[in-house]
Amino acid sequence: MKKDGFTLLELLLSVSLIALLAAISAPMYLSLQAENEVTIAATTIGDVLRRGQIRAQAVDGDSAWGVEMVSSTVTVFKGNNFSSRDQSFDENYNLSAAVNLSGLSEVVFDKNSGWTTASGTLLITHLDGRKKNVLVSELGIVDIQ
Repeated sequence: MKKDGFTLLELLLSVSLIALLAAISAPMYLSLQAENEVTIAATTIGDVLRRGQIRAQAVDGDSAWGVEMVSSTVTVFKGNNFSSRDQSFDENYNLSAAVNLSGLSEVVFDKNSGWTTASGTLLITHLDGRKKNVLVSELGIVDIQ
């Protein structure tokens, strides 16, 4: 009688091939995930900065508007600085816990013009070392690099 089925060797080769493919693809996936987290953080910060600037230019609430960037939270606030802001207007945005922020931490946009005196660079660093910069000029122009 002839029996149909797989031999132990065929089964071991199949399992080994699947394990090899998984071992090769896992680092690539983690690398892409890290790059994505840094890009999302930079884009979110850029968008939030532009939102604060637009609210200041629109003279929303007859006040200057600003953005505070600390740890993994970015906050749009109403007022001339974060410590004396009107907290009822705060808009909080959370970033991935895998990214760290350094450099520029508070930007306040003048009402009407949208210009800022807090120009500078915010450095976004992922735990694996990937980095992106968010530049803010005196004219309030936001550039992600």
